[in-house]
Amino acid sequence: MNGVIGEFRIGEDVAVALEATSGDPGLVTAITARMKPAKVASNRLALDDTASAIVLTVSPLSIGGWTVSLSSASSAALAPGIYGIDAKLSFAGGTEITEQTAFIALTKAALL
Repeated sequence: MNGVIGEFRIGEDVAVALEATSGDPGLVTAITARMKPAKVASNRLALDDTASAIVLTVSPLSIGGWTVSLSSASSAALAPGIYGIDAKLSFAGGTEITEQTAFIALTKAALL
């Protein structure tokens, strides 16, 4: 099964770093990120294609990458479960989508 890279509580900020593994991040002209609920299919995590995507905020990191995040108010409206995050990077010569989906877990806290 795919690995989950992080666990967050419903009602807290969600933030994940997106680092460039090749190329020059300075050449990126725009970046968008979205998150969808995941499901288990054939013992692997996969995005639920029938679910609506949740738009994430993207902020640059000083080290040449980005932080993709969701506010605490927005995460408070979500159900517990596994979610997948993908990003689309635009360049002068075209568009690329992240090579691999990042999966996170959202859990319910004992105290709300």
